Amino acid sequence: MEPAVVSIAMIIVYIPRSLTNSIDVPLEHANMVIDPRIIDTWGRGYKFRFSVNGRTLTITRIDEDGGWNHGDVHLRAYLPTEDIPDFTSTVYLYHGLYDEQAPEDTTKVNFAPSVTTIQMNAFRGCRSLVRITIPDTITVIDDDAFRDCDSLRYIRLPINLELISIAAFANCKSLEAVFLPSTVTSINNAAFGYCTSLRFCILTDTIDLGHGVFRGCTNRLPTAVRNNLSTVCSSTSVTPQSIQECMDTHGIECATEVDDQQMMALHILCANPHVTGDCIRTYLGLAPEAAEQQDCDGMTPFQRLCRNDITFFDDRSFCSVMAWWYHCMP
Repeated sequence: MEPAVVSIAMIIVYIPRSLTNSIDVPLEHANMVIDPRIIDTWGRGYKFRFSVNGRTLTITRIDEDGGWNHGDVHLRAYLPTEDIPDFTSTVYLYHGLYDEQAPEDTTKVNFAPSVTTIQMNAFRGCRSLVRITIPDTITVIDDDAFRDCDSLRYIRLPINLELISIAAFANCKSLEAVFLPSTVTSINNAAFGYCTSLRFCILTDTIDLGHGVFRGCTNRLPTAVRNNLSTVCSSTSVTPQSIQECMDTHGIECATEVDDQQMMALHILCANPHVTGDCIRTYLGLAPEAAEQQDCDGMTPFQRLCRNDITFFDDRSFCSVMAWWYHCMP
């Protein structure tokens, strides 16, 4: 079988079984620039060299074994007139293309404005990815999208998200919290399976859950132990007004109640990627003693906030809130 003629954007090359180390692939456009990092799961672990001469791409395998097994190799290609990124950077621009996979050493992700779906396997095995903010244009996170991202600790889900598909975050062993927007209608099988550090993810009755969504999440607290204020503080639409109203309704004491891991609602608020500085000011203005409460890891709410490096959605920076608080302390 001859290699397929490929097109702009995502190149999918069928490689027939061969004992030779090089193969020539025709291109639709002359002098395209190949991103050498974008190789699918089949190609990971192998080493390749890419060269373009006119409308011909030559792929050469340069690791010790040599030869080819049959299968597809997925590459990203750019026209010479496009804005070509630095291929040595660990910052990756995700285009949302089918079969596109980010490099394993990716540390930060930017998203093209047109992306509405994070495709299957898009960031699977990106073990250096610690935090990610997903833009609000995205409504679907597909199968295995972030599977095996061992270091992923912090994630901001888009406020328009509707579906978290099968095993989307499976084996993300460092993930501590998931704040679900109200638009989520389905979480499919094993979506957060074996996220062993996951502490809290509050669900609503309107979400259609698959099998084993939290299988192996031994640290996750059941929803039943949450008080009303914890639910408010976990909302993606939390406001100072909603915090004030909850305390007025249920009493200030709900602000200092602790769960089985010695966490208060303020710990949850300080891990919420949608928090504003004024939310924290309101909480502490009503229950100042909550600032010093340590959870079972010995961390105060502010230490959680600092660890997650949360950027407030209002003009209240972390430093300004800290300065305000310590100025008000007796």
